[in-house]
Amino acid sequence: MDTNSENCSIELATSGDGFEKPIEVAGLSFAYPQALTPTLLNIDFELSKGAFLALIGPNGGGKTTFIKILLGELEPTEGVVRVFGRVPSELNELRAKIGYVSQKAHFDQSFPASALDVILMGSYFETGLFKRISRAKKKRARELMERFGIADLENAQIGKLSYGQQQRAFIARALMPSPKLLILDEPTVGIDTDGQALFYEKIARLNHELGITIMIVSHDIAQIAEHVEEIACLYKTMHWHSKSELVNEEVLKKIRSCELDAYLKEHLRHIEEFHRSGK
Repeated sequence: MDTNSENCSIELATSGDGFEKPIEVAGLSFAYPQALTPTLLNIDFELSKGAFLALIGPNGGGKTTFIKILLGELEPTEGVVRVFGRVPSELNELRAKIGYVSQKAHFDQSFPASALDVILMGSYFETGLFKRISRAKKKRARELMERFGIADLENAQIGKLSYGQQQRAFIARALMPSPKLLILDEPTVGIDTDGQALFYEKIARLNHELGITIMIVSHDIAQIAEHVEEIACLYKTMHWHSKSELVNEEVLKKIRSCELDAYLKEHLRHIEEFHRSGK
């Protein structure tokens, strides 16, 4: 599938629950007030049910802005955005079907809540803030802790956990309401290389075993390329590639040497040779 904004158009869903195409975007542009140039320009994009996509691009390329628009925190300047077939600001009960974990959760590290307590907070949308948590919900929370390797930290204070452990707890919290779409923003920042590899393996299993549609914002292209099915590069405009189409072993070797520019240059060369030539 090609989402090059220069030559791609999509047909937005007008009926159904939208779960077959969790994200649909057509002609999206966005500019912050007083900005001289737009942050996002004429983007066409769709994410189908069960997809596993990495969203990459340089800092300042618009990745965070794009996510905020999908979550309904920002309104497009132009274009149409649908999440589960609805305008993001009108998701209502479907909002619980989106699991979102930000790059760095800001909270009081001294807050007296255990890891289990934090994960159970993910069920509040369904149960309500002041209702008693059922045994079934607690069982699910513990199963998620087991899946992410933090079962032994059930009673540990969330602020005492390492950054990687906290991230796994927050992802487990996001999974509590059984979302159809999981969006992770730079989830492995601050995690060592071995930890990143293990993390991506666990996320890939979520995609393969549970069929959850996943979009990960990441700079760890060398690590994540082994797991994702497709890669979208965002720098004002968006270009889409299957993993095999662009990420070859030669490029990966360069990236493993911390030369992200090598990937971006290869990406631009690819656009020149294929997209603009009409191949």
